[in-house]
Amino acid sequence: MTVSIPTISERLRERTAQLAANPAAVIDRTYEVLISMEGYKTLAPSVRQDIAASINLTASLWYQSLLTGKSPSAEEMDRFREFGCRRVHQRVPLQAVLRAFRLGSREIWRTYIDLGENEKTLVDELLFAISPYLFDFFDVMAQNIAQSYLEEQYQQARWREALRHQLYSIVFHSPDDHAGFREIAEALGLDSTAPRVALAIDIELPAHTSYERERELDRIALASARHVSAAPDDLVRAWHRGRMILWVPCLRGDSINRTDRQMTERANAMIAAIPELRGIGVGLMNEGASGWSASVDEAMRALDFVSKSGSQPQVAMYSSILIEESARHASNALRYLVSLLEQLSTEPELVTTLQTYFDQGQRRGQSAAALGIHPNTLNYRIERVEALLGASLDDVSWIARLDIALKLRRAEK
Repeated sequence: MTVSIPTISERLRERTAQLAANPAAVIDRTYEVLISMEGYKTLAPSVRQDIAASINLTASLWYQSLLTGKSPSAEEMDRFREFGCRRVHQRVPLQAVLRAFRLGSREIWRTYIDLGENEKTLVDELLFAISPYLFDFFDVMAQNIAQSYLEEQYQQARWREALRHQLYSIVFHSPDDHAGFREIAEALGLDSTAPRVALAIDIELPAHTSYERERELDRIALASARHVSAAPDDLVRAWHRGRMILWVPCLRGDSINRTDRQMTERANAMIAAIPELRGIGVGLMNEGASGWSASVDEAMRALDFVSKSGSQPQVAMYSSILIEESARHASNALRYLVSLLEQLSTEPELVTTLQTYFDQGQRRGQSAAALGIHPNTLNYRIERVEALLGASLDDVSWIARLDIALKLRRAEK
């Protein structure tokens, strides 16, 4: 500290020594003001004790500097700066911390105004010597606390980034490491047992440096948080296989179906509000490292399936392709479904007719119009399909099988 400390009169020294010996009044007054401020009023009792300790130390350093004519020692300033570091972890905004210093200096100045009112001989000294020093002292202290706060914030950001990368590595490469996942999630302040839904997001990103890309992804994640009804700190973001992944927290105990519908509505709101988004895949609700990984895989598959199908819905739900995906990964079921259309392959117009018939909601008049054929021709083709397959298109079971077969065929194109 390079501020010039005034030499005070014996009378002011005597009164300052009295204040320093019994600082409770100014500490209590300052404390009451601070805990009513935004950023302080919701703090836990243990943190409030730390706030009181910081007020006590700051007042002590102020009185000591006036009485000794010396700036705080390096050791004392280190103790003081530790409070700035702790405010980061206590999630007190820097703006609130700096405002606290302004209010603290105001309360100390009020104690000196009281002295001036009672002893008029001290008025000039208080106005022309003490008040300039008071402003300089608290300005320097605020600069120190801001610097320590920002340095700690930077270190915390790097530490959190390293932890996030470890978390992603477990989810994508070692999803069975349950203990590691739980430990890292808890270090990040996340509930490792809470269910989440993965969103896989295609984003229109111009050529950026990695730093610029991260800033843009942070901006999009922040905007997305508002639409998925989550606090920004509760969203977990990653970049995976060319897409941004967001794991969105869900209500514990809610059904998968209800969560899926809600998340689809929220994904549509994101698409409407954020122009850079080209599409969103919605996975199913799940939990734990393996559950997070499975939900990401589902969200990615949903986007890939939509892309292959040639349609352009901007939000793709895994739940809408669940049966097709299940069939795709059951070899016998897949062979059977593929064989249905292979039986029609010698008459290609039958497959086209069947696809159009399902696209039109099995309405024969609309299907005939879409194909540009006479309704009788459509009826003949449907009868031919039924004859070749031994099927009945009035049977729900056959409708389901053929619908899945056609969707799988479309996805393979």
